[in-house]
Amino acid sequence: MTKRINLNEDELKAKRVFTKLEMNSKSPYNYSRKTNKGIKRPIVKNTPRGKEVVIKITGNSKNFQKWKAHFSYITREGKLEVVESDLYKYQGKEELKQFREFFNDSGENIPNENQNTKEKREVLHFVFSMKEHETTPSDKLLNAVLKTMKEKYPNNASYAVFHGDTDNPHIHCDLKIAGADGKRIDVRKKDLEHLRKNFAENLNDLGIEAYATRKHEKYNLDKNVNYNKQDRIKNHHYEVTQFGKAKYKFDDKNSESYFVSYKNKNGDITTIWSKELEKLIIENNIKVSEFVKFQKVDKVPVERTIRKKAVNGKREVFTKTSFKDVWDCSILGRNEKNLQVNKKAKNQNSYKSEIVEITELEKKNAEFLKMKREREAKQGLNIKNQSKGKFGHLKKKEDLER
Repeated sequence: MTKRINLNEDELKAKRVFTKLEMNSKSPYNYSRKTNKGIKRPIVKNTPRGKEVVIKITGNSKNFQKWKAHFSYITREGKLEVVESDLYKYQGKEELKQFREFFNDSGENIPNENQNTKEKREVLHFVFSMKEHETTPSDKLLNAVLKTMKEKYPNNASYAVFHGDTDNPHIHCDLKIAGADGKRIDVRKKDLEHLRKNFAENLNDLGIEAYATRKHEKYNLDKNVNYNKQDRIKNHHYEVTQFGKAKYKFDDKNSESYFVSYKNKNGDITTIWSKELEKLIIENNIKVSEFVKFQKVDKVPVERTIRKKAVNGKREVFTKTSFKDVWDCSILGRNEKNLQVNKKAKNQNSYKSEIVEITELEKKNAEFLKMKREREAKQGLNIKNQSKGKFGHLKKKEDLER
C-alpha cells in the first residue's frame, strides 16, 4: 500500500504550473525542423504576418463609476494624453475632468451605480494593435484609430489613449453605446471585421504598411507576391482631385480651414485638413490630377492666452504653448523628394502664468460689465452664452434638446 502524500492548494498549483512549463519547453515547435542541435527559431521581422492589425473588445462599463475607474486606468491617473474623435487633445487632471463630463453628456448620460435601473453596456473598451510598428509615430496610429471609429459610428462619442510603455505598444479606444441621435449600437463580430479592414486601409493612407487578412487567408499568402505597397501606389503619391477653403469637415458650425482631397489606392476620396496646406499648394503650384504625397514633417510652437484672472488689482495671465504641424509635399514627376520627418519634434503642451498690473481702462471696462450683468439679471435678460473655448465644439445634452 502506497503512502498518500498530502499537498496543500498552493503546492498543487505550483506543481501544475511547473509541469505545464516543462511540457511547453519540450515542444517541437520551439526548435527548428532542419536541425537536431536544439537551436531555437529566430524571430523574423518585416513580414506581412507581423503587420496584421488586431482589434479586440477587452470589456465594457455598465455604470459611471466603473467607466470612471477605467478612464483613470488607461490615462495613468491623468498622466497620459487623450485624443478625441475630432483630434482634439486633452492632458492634465483639470482638462481630463472636463472632458469626462462632456463625454458623459454626449448622448444619453451614463447611469450611476446606485440607480435602480437594469444594468446594460454603456461604454465599450477596444484595443488596437499591430506587432511591427516600433518606428510608426503614435499620432498616425491614433489618427487611424479615431478615423476608423468615426467612419463606422459617426453619432457615437469615442476617444483614444496610446500606451507606449509596454512590451507591445497599443491603443485603448472607448466607444459610447448611446449616440447623439438617441440610438444605441450593438457591435457584433462582423462589425469587428469591418473595423479591422478599415483600420488597415487608414494606416495605408498614412503611408504605413498594414494588412487585415482573414484567418483562412493568412496561411495561403503567395511567397512570390511583392508586399511592398509603394510600387503599386506610386510610392504613396496619390491623385489630387480637389482643394480649397471650406468650413472644417464641410460643417457650417465649424470655422474656416483648408482641405485637399485625393484618390486613395481603393479609388475612394480621402480629405485632409489644415490651414498650412494652402501655402503648400500655392508655393508648389499643385494642380488637380497631379500625384502628390503630403506629409507632416515637423512641429512649431504656438503660444496663446487661455485665461485671465484678476487678483487684488493685478491680472494673472495664463498662457499655453502648443505645437502646430508643419507640412511638406513631394510631387511625382517634377518635384520628387524624400520627406524627412523630425522624430525629435516636441508635442508636449506647456503652461505658464505671469502677473501684470491692471490698467485704468480695464478697471472701468470691468465695472461697466459688472453693472450691465446686474441690470440684465434684474430684467431677466442674463442668458448664458454658448461655450467657445477648447470644449466649445462639444455640445451638452441640454443644449442639444433645446
